[in-house]
Amino acid sequence: MDVMLAGGLMRFVQGLASAAPTMIVGLFIAGLLRYYLGTADTIRLFGGNGLRSLPQSWLIGMLLPVCSIGVIPILREMKRMGIRPGAITAFALSAPLFNPLSLLYGLTLTRPYVIVGFALASLGVVTALGMVWDRLTSWTPMDDPKDPEVIGLRRIALTFFYMARELCGPTGVLTIVALSGLFLLGFLLPHGALQSSVEQLDPFAPLKMAVAAVPIYAPPMLTMSQLGMMFAHGNSPGAAFCLLLLGTGVNFATLWWIASSYGIKPTLIWFLVLFTVVVGFAYAVERPLIPPGVEPAGHTHAFDVYTNPLHSGPGLTMDSVVSKLAESIGLVERIGVGVLLVLALLGWVIRLRLDGWIERQETEKETEKIEAPKSTKRTAWNRPVSPRAVGITCLAGLVAFSVVACYAYYPSPGEVLEEMRLARTEVLSGAVSRDYKRALLWIPILEEWSRKLEVGYAIRFFELRPYQQMQAHLLRKKLELLEHAIEHASLAIEQANGTTTSKSKIDLDQELREIDQLRAEISANGQRLARAFR
Repeated sequence: MDVMLAGGLMRFVQGLASAAPTMIVGLFIAGLLRYYLGTADTIRLFGGNGLRSLPQSWLIGMLLPVCSIGVIPILREMKRMGIRPGAITAFALSAPLFNPLSLLYGLTLTRPYVIVGFALASLGVVTALGMVWDRLTSWTPMDDPKDPEVIGLRRIALTFFYMARELCGPTGVLTIVALSGLFLLGFLLPHGALQSSVEQLDPFAPLKMAVAAVPIYAPPMLTMSQLGMMFAHGNSPGAAFCLLLLGTGVNFATLWWIASSYGIKPTLIWFLVLFTVVVGFAYAVERPLIPPGVEPAGHTHAFDVYTNPLHSGPGLTMDSVVSKLAESIGLVERIGVGVLLVLALLGWVIRLRLDGWIERQETEKETEKIEAPKSTKRTAWNRPVSPRAVGITCLAGLVAFSVVACYAYYPSPGEVLEEMRLARTEVLSGAVSRDYKRALLWIPILEEWSRKLEVGYAIRFFELRPYQQMQAHLLRKKLELLEHAIEHASLAIEQANGTTTSKSKIDLDQELREIDQLRAEISANGQRLARAFR
């Protein structure tokens, strides 16, 4: 029971850390819609009230770097503005699936037509769901929308106050609801329970993944890495599609919010239609998207992040749990959690002390401020800006941010090769010294840098030669074999020490020889890879 509880809580905290950066983005975008763009221009941004709103909402969702939790405050603001329900659900499903960063990353994982095909299939799904949802809900456009009329520094302050207040309100509660799915999976599923559940051509693989994906919360980058592992291991493409649409696009909070906003019965019908359409698409793409030349590996580690991260045994202590948790959270996630804590503290202060002041600021007519004494001077920080100017600026800023983020997230080949050299040293030295925890910690880091190397080179030189792709693929293949050999060696050591009751004994000497051979091959392959990208 201790392992189950500790594992569930670890998955909950890891999910919160992963969601933190995109939650901040989602809160900020919702604040911009409320105080800068306004209702009329937001409705135009999402395609108006016609059928065009469905594909246009899908397209905007593809551009925004949010996840299925970060999209929640935006959905709440869209509903407040009276946007068409079908457009809201189209945006809710598409925004968490792809963004420029994850799309570029996904193109290195498998053949580009697979990722493009998944994107177009998601367009078909959200369009069909949006049309169904519009028929299930009663909706009429707003005749006279009321928007807060503030300018200048007050508008900037209110935007950040809104972010903090929303985090300590419905969005915060829905975040807990979303992450409860990860806690539930970590609590119920033992470590590695999903390693062989989605094999290629298994007639039940897409259906099993569709059921398991509903409680999952997964940010876009994590899902892309999982899709890559599934294709590399020869797992089911249909199951991968179900993971993308139902694992990344939907979580418990999405269903909770839709049910509380539009009713339980329409939500059940909507979800059944969504589930049926996604599973139908999954079975349709199962055989056409099987990558040629990839033999099924019989297992995958892609879904270990949804099972209990802890092994049962006598070595479980609070220090070991905290240490393992700290190792799994990166710098960006820690900064995001820190920002969320600051916003949460500010949000509590606002809800306890400043709610009345914010309400007065939102309802106070700005014309009264303009008619203030003539001694009040207009400054660069205190002047009205048209919603059109704000919209164009936000769109240009989004494009610029996406471009800068791509080049920042995927550094130049020289920088990546240096990071890979350091990571490879850690992996190999851990294998030599039998510090297998150290080696297993650095293997996925080295794999991720190898993918960043490909993307960083492609976006700077607008090419990626087959030889470069082959060397990167070989390095990742050798790292995967090394990971398996280390796991087998660790099990053999446990058997030798009498800490396991497994009937089948593993030859430790054979595993150690395989580790030494793979270590030499990875060292040589790393040198060839460096020469290929210089």
